Amino acid sequence: MKITVCLRPFRPSGPRLEAERLGEKTVIHNYGHGGAGWSLGWGCAAEAAALARSGGASEFAVIGAGVIGLTTALRLIETGAKVAIYAEEFPAETRSARATGVWSPSSRIALAGAAPVGFADRWEGWARASYAAHLRMIGLLGDPVEFLPQYEVSGGAPETEAPPAAHDFLHIHRRVRDLQPPWRQMALEENPFAPRETATGNGMVFNVASYADRLARLFMLRGGRMIRRTFPDRAAALALPEPVIVNCMGYGAKAIWGDADMVPVRGQIGWLIPQPEARYSLYYGGVNAISRRDGVVIQYYGPNEDFGYGDANETVDPAETERALAILRQAYVTPAE
Repeated sequence: MKITVCLRPFRPSGPRLEAERLGEKTVIHNYGHGGAGWSLGWGCAAEAAALARSGGASEFAVIGAGVIGLTTALRLIETGAKVAIYAEEFPAETRSARATGVWSPSSRIALAGAAPVGFADRWEGWARASYAAHLRMIGLLGDPVEFLPQYEVSGGAPETEAPPAAHDFLHIHRRVRDLQPPWRQMALEENPFAPRETATGNGMVFNVASYADRLARLFMLRGGRMIRRTFPDRAAALALPEPVIVNCMGYGAKAIWGDADMVPVRGQIGWLIPQPEARYSLYYGGVNAISRRDGVVIQYYGPNEDFGYGDANETVDPAETERALAILRQAYVTPAE
């Protein structure tokens, strides 16, 4: 159907979730979630909303209509606050709409040597709170969240050994592995990818189109306002009428709020038309294929985790998607004896 590119907002020390006083305004920062924005949105939103409410204000501006902005605005409005979302891009236009759409709470969340003391505990709280919120979305109209059979197939590795990653990303997903249904190795007689070894299990998947639409509708139904607004600089953001501003700009915060630590991580997705008769996901040879309700997502992950790191180019590269498709085709071909 299309090819899209998303810049994940990565910070070596992890997401920025804190209050800052700027003149007469209080700014609550909630951005920099790397590849874990959809996964951690609800937990971070609850913490950001509590920070925003702690000063006694009742009117709030949320900047950004991606998943972090939507969940934060909803948590605020649930407290009885008056909330307006200001954004240059509405939900279907944001980088969040171009996300992979799987439960990946520690995906490029921080660097091991840069995360502050206590970060893992804080992260685990966000992950567990978010997972519980996602579970409440299962079975709702449009299937915003569901579990999908997943297959991880061995082989498909490049002929030359992949170079080691230059950056030591923090891997703490094992702290919440009890939340996911267990995986197992498939026996030869049941393995559709035999003779390759295959692990299988059920994983949480987000139907991003339906999920984002549901969040936006809930926000509006509860009295929220969504206003299209461009912010050329920080002064434009601080000129908003609300006394408390919640900054959920994602990668846009690098320029507007002067976050020099922010690093883009480029990710490209090729979208095939939805295939309701093929409801599963497949990982093979560094490529992921996920049959979501809103399309089959094809993504090449590269030789190591550095792939896309520091790359702010959002131009579509058709050759990358063709390479991913060529690798995937091999998973369906029986290897020669």
